[in-house]
Amino acid sequence: MSALVGFAGHSGAGKTTLLEQVIALLRSWGLRVALIKHAHHQFEIDTPGKDSWRHRQAGAQEVLIVSSRRWALLHELVDETEPTLESLLRHLTPCDLILVEGFKQEPIPKMEVWRAAQGGTRLNTNDPWIIALVTDQPQAGLLPCLDIDDPEATARFLVQRFDLVLRPSQTQAGAVRLKYFAQLRERLHRTQEIVAIERGMPVARLITQLQSRGGVWAECFAPGHPYRVAVNQDMVSDETRLQDQDEVALLPPVTGG
Repeated sequence: MSALVGFAGHSGAGKTTLLEQVIALLRSWGLRVALIKHAHHQFEIDTPGKDSWRHRQAGAQEVLIVSSRRWALLHELVDETEPTLESLLRHLTPCDLILVEGFKQEPIPKMEVWRAAQGGTRLNTNDPWIIALVTDQPQAGLLPCLDIDDPEATARFLVQRFDLVLRPSQTQAGAVRLKYFAQLRERLHRTQEIVAIERGMPVARLITQLQSRGGVWAECFAPGHPYRVAVNQDMVSDETRLQDQDEVALLPPVTGG
């Protein structure tokens, strides 16, 4: 039976960023992870103008899209109520851990993500299902407090809490700790993060992965970007192969005479 845990908190607390890094770590440890996210009413994951989108617009209640890499079933709620979390769980393939973002009112174990700058009442004051607080400011009380800037602490808490069995040798998935310096730190508004990789992939593919995030990321890592890359404190080329748990630093260009 899959373990189940929710991540709850006010909008802007950083739930998605935290989950992204926690998932990368759990996968690098050989765990099978699934996620359910509650979204706003009119969310859209299809691409307007594509065949599947046009079929739905024409009135198809369900469209199943399949390729050699993935498949997705889009179901339109026509004269139906929003499905419950319990019913949604039945659609998932068995795995080690199911993460749930949103569904704050559900009676399931939850991690509360809370930033001091947001203020307001913490959810754990009225929710007995909160099992830990992930925050940038430790709080007095009985709940374990985890540093929001240390996703590995959250990942290890989940492993211990749900007695998950690690299988790192059985996966090609890995994770690296990416550190930003100088202008990158200022433009991206972060100092470091955990990023999922495929073991043995070149540095160039990691840069492309960052560029694909779009927006300021695409600008910073456009072809010909001036930043130098160090892996485990050694300067490397774009062809250098990355391994699980590597530390990757993105450094500004050398200036001066």
